[in-house]
Amino acid sequence: MIDCTNQNIWYKNKRRFSFKRFFVLLLIVLIIAIVYFYYVNVVCERIFKICYAYADSYCTESVNKAILKSMQKSDDYANLVTIEKNDNDDIVLISTNPETVNKLSREIALECSKSLNEKFNEGIKLPLMIFTGIDILSGYGVPVNLRTLSIVSVDCDFNSEFKSVGINQTLHSIYVIINCKVEIEVPFNATENTLETKVLVSESVLVGEVPEIYLGGN
Repeated sequence: MIDCTNQNIWYKNKRRFSFKRFFVLLLIVLIIAIVYFYYVNVVCERIFKICYAYADSYCTESVNKAILKSMQKSDDYANLVTIEKNDNDDIVLISTNPETVNKLSREIALECSKSLNEKFNEGIKLPLMIFTGIDILSGYGVPVNLRTLSIVSVDCDFNSEFKSVGINQTLHSIYVIINCKVEIEVPFNATENTLETKVLVSESVLVGEVPEIYLGGN
């Protein structure tokens, strides 16, 4: 009888001990899940917004520098566009110079990527308390340098726009459109954003009737 009683008590204690371990383990998993959910949906979203603002500023600055450097020798309107007229001095054909445009596109994209890499390698300094996700505390704490930005791709394209400015006078504007795909990466989370920058690079007033259809443009 004594042995049976001792054995029953031992099994009873064992069952209680297993239940406590399960409850503690479940509580720990629940806390980790709540912290992870708060980190991904609150803290990371706040960090992404700040990094996106920095990336937008960096892209605009890098694009302007790249265009200025690449078009120093080819910013003349005549180098980008060829205009053909008939005997009545009417415009019959407007076409872009593909060699010049393609060369400029490559140079601008390369210069822009180079400039962005330099900026992104410097990192972004954020206050430590921003990781709490609380607005009141976001501006406090020692600055933490994060290298969260990286370039996925940089695409360059040219676009033309026509606007009537008078009788038989048309303003022809040429724009460079840069699309920078940037990845923002933080621990356990990442996102990609495409930043578009449109810059006017050339403008000219065309005298004469402009055809509705022309080559090399939109």
